[in-house]
Amino acid sequence: MTINAHFDGKTIVLDEPATLVAGQKLKVVVEPALVEDIKPVRTSRFGFAKGMIEMSEDFNEPLDDFAEYM
Repeated sequence: MTINAHFDGKTIVLDEPATLVAGQKLKVVVEPALVEDIKPVRTSRFGFAKGMIEMSEDFNEPLDDFAEYM
């Protein structure tokens, strides 16, 4: 079994879920991945949140809390 992972500077973090039994002994061989073998963990598309955010009509109006400074 080959599992993709990355090193976060402290620990090795799996990039995908692994079906392992708790307490199971493993032999880990660390070798750098080739650039073409690396798949992006998550890709987002431009505009994926369109229509999910709403702003109030008075967004640009002065706040009452700052009235004494205006």
